[in-house]
Amino acid sequence: MRKSIAILALGVTGIVSTAAMAAGGYGYGNGGGTDYFGNGFYIGASAGEVFYKESGLDTIVPTVAFAQIGEQFNPYLAIEGRIGGSLNGGHSYGYHADLDAIYAGYVKGILPVTSWFSPYAIAGVGGAQIHRNYPAFNTNDAGLSYGGGLEFNLGGGASLNVEWARLINNGDNYGYSYTTDQLTFGVNWHPYLWW
Repeated sequence: MRKSIAILALGVTGIVSTAAMAAGGYGYGNGGGTDYFGNGFYIGASAGEVFYKESGLDTIVPTVAFAQIGEQFNPYLAIEGRIGGSLNGGHSYGYHADLDAIYAGYVKGILPVTSWFSPYAIAGVGGAQIHRNYPAFNTNDAGLSYGGGLEFNLGGGASLNVEWARLINNGDNYGYSYTTDQLTFGVNWHPYLWW
């Protein structure tokens, strides 16, 4: 499963990079390409895997999806909120975990390298409501969350992204500490740039 995710990530990155270079790297707004991904309101969706690592257990990997909504203030700064949950649970040697809900709010720092490619970093508060088939069956942990990603401009207000984030850093399951990392692929859309 992890190998297929890595191959998919490389494939998406290659396709997007090729398409962006073929498009000539044109930006939005003022015709000079300086607006990059555009400022203002955007919406999006992402899917991928969460790596649930609890002391004493092998990694459990549920598949998740979430929606995001954000406001980009300039080419360098945005805020973003997210909500979602598991598409299916993860299993490991009889242990099972589902993320009934995932949620986060981030400040997003963007480095517009070109008009079609921008690495970014996120930091804020994230959390999850987790259901397991072993104690504690249900927990709800939240705290500092951070990560980074790459965003690729497709034109017409749309962009693709690939991202890693530490969703929960210091979770506690009846005295057993755990972390959750997520690797996701997604799309964002600035509606006002479409027409």
